Amino acid sequence: MAQVITDLDDIIENVNFLYNGSSTAPTSGEEDYLVWTGLANMAINIWENEEGMLWRELFVKLSDAATGTKTTTSGTYSYALPTDFRFPVSSYIWFGANTNKTPYRIINPSDLQLYENNGQNFAYFMGSNLYFNPNISIPSAQAITYAYYKKATKLATGSDIPEMSDPGFIVYYVLSELKKEEGDTSSLQIATQKLEAMKTMNSQVAGYQDDSINTPLGGGFGN
Repeated sequence: MAQVITDLDDIIENVNFLYNGSSTAPTSGEEDYLVWTGLANMAINIWENEEGMLWRELFVKLSDAATGTKTTTSGTYSYALPTDFRFPVSSYIWFGANTNKTPYRIINPSDLQLYENNGQNFAYFMGSNLYFNPNISIPSAQAITYAYYKKATKLATGSDIPEMSDPGFIVYYVLSELKKEEGDTSSLQIATQKLEAMKTMNSQVAGYQDDSINTPLGGGFGN
């Protein structure tokens, strides 16, 4: 049995050991592997959509995304979002690099009618795109920077890695589903405990830190 759970293959190996008591786990393409993978993704879906939770592991930067437009093009006002984008967590979009960046304030698309003749730097998210004020000039070849909350990664191949801090939750959730017809609820209890522990960990702040957001002095937005 794997002592450290890292990827899907580790999850399958752990489930197999606990369920079958065997050191020979099913391999990719076999029925058990496919079923257990489906159950693992159900566990990820439960974790991802846990009520009231915004998981730290799902806060990312555009620069870390595999998809999405990351560089400006002169005269272009619409840019594709990453395919795993859920919603923005930034208040501003930035163009440029290092300390030489230009801010573009994010507005609600429902307020667009208030900005028809506006010449300020603003942007908004709508559908699968990021839009900028068409009344301004967009520079060319500038890095686009923003943070966003992503969709959780679903597992498909053995090397796929779940984002959650304790993948043991997936193992025991899968096990609980496999043992459901037997009336065995012990695995579900462990899975629930692991989910609650992740929720507690997610709400903790580092030592000597407060839980408020402060505006950095001297770090304004060009005003």
